[in-house]
This record gives sequence, C-alpha cells and structure tokens, in this order.
Amino acid sequence: MSSTINKLPSARRDLVGIFYRYVREGTLPTARRFLAQAEATFERLAGMPGMGTRYQTDEPRYADLLSFPVSRFRMYLVFYRPVAGGIEVLRVLHGARDIRGILAEEFCIEEDAGDDVAEDK
Repeated sequence: MSSTINKLPSARRDLVGIFYRYVREGTLPTARRFLAQAEATFERLAGMPGMGTRYQTDEPRYADLLSFPVSRFRMYLVFYRPVAGGIEVLRVLHGARDIRGILAEEFCIEEDAGDDVAEDK
C-alpha cells in the first residue's frame, strides 16, 4: 500500500526554483540529484508522517506543521503536515531564508510590526 504525497502549488514552485538555481549555479546532475532526494524524502515522510520537528510558534494555524531536512541536501527543509494516508507538502525552503515570514505569508498571517502604532491627533 502506497502513501499519498500531496504537494501544494507553492511546494511545486519551490522545487522548480531550487532545481533551476542548481542548474544556473551548479550542474544539471546536481539539480536532478536534488529532485530525486526531495522525492525520496517525501516518500520517507509519507511512510512515517510523525517524523520531523514540530514548527514552534504560538500561531494555532501552524499546530500540525512539521519540518524535515531533504536527504543529502540538509540545508533545505520540507514543511509538511500529516494527512490521512500520507502527507501534504506545503513548502521546501532553504534554512537561511526568512522562514517565519514566508510561512506567515503562506498562511495569511499578519506578523507583528512591533509596538509602533500611529496615533490619530
């Protein structure tokens, strides 16, 4: 019995962008290896959806969100959630990016702009 892997459009865009980045800055074989390792990671996670690290935040919309590094490309993280029979892949992001901001945008969460509030006078 195979597990399901549902990649959201944003995750598919991430994979395409990473692939082409490797093509531009590296080589086509490296880009292909990245995609193969990403797919192998998705398969592994779908078979054992509880693996990974829970994304830590107070935002309830992230409650079931987990992350796990792509095999052999550990600087990239798969952000996913377990679903019946497998996983749903939300994003695949480089660990050095503004993950908090990207996920806030993905979940339509307005981040705190700080305590600077304009006052009407």
